[in-house]
Amino acid sequence: MQDLPVTIPPQEHAQAAAIERATGTPLAEWTARLDAAGARELGHREIARLLVDRHGVEEWWAQGVTVAYEQAVGLRVVGQTCEGDFAVSASRTVPGDRDAVLAAWSAFMTPERREDLRLEEPAISETARWRYWRASGLDGSRASISICAKDEQGGRPRCTLAVAHKGMEDADQREAWKAAWKQTLTDFTDSLDTTTDTTQEQR
Repeated sequence: MQDLPVTIPPQEHAQAAAIERATGTPLAEWTARLDAAGARELGHREIARLLVDRHGVEEWWAQGVTVAYEQAVGLRVVGQTCEGDFAVSASRTVPGDRDAVLAAWSAFMTPERREDLRLEEPAISETARWRYWRASGLDGSRASISICAKDEQGGRPRCTLAVAHKGMEDADQREAWKAAWKQTLTDFTDSLDTTTDTTQEQR
């Protein structure tokens, strides 16, 4: 098989430092090891399993190393999932407990705003630790907003509100949703009159 172009040099990958801290091995070395093991001919799950079985990498980090490797050697472009579709994620830290944040988000996502985003009627659910707001896109994609408690600041409750949006057909669609969610989260946090955390990109 002809070598695929390196799209993200391992040492420049956004997760390189985190991977080295967690596994004790630089991403560049993981790339060399996986190439030597014939990983370019393997599927995502096979690569991750190889890391677990042969190198003793924890399963969560095996997924991270696999994604970074696939991006480094051109098997996967940024934002592409192992199923072949595209996804984007982002998060903000906001004041309030889980129920208060969910109520604020639900009020903020008016029918008009959902229409602008081309999102269908949402479904709301909860567990002991999480609150969820989910909606399908008219383009067939799926958005899930999850809310969980974060450490209090100054004795006041606060939460992480995270967006995970999957099922996009291509990179252009992903870029459009990425921009839309960035603006939506900025508008939401501005409506709460609070300082926001930096958006966190999906691996």
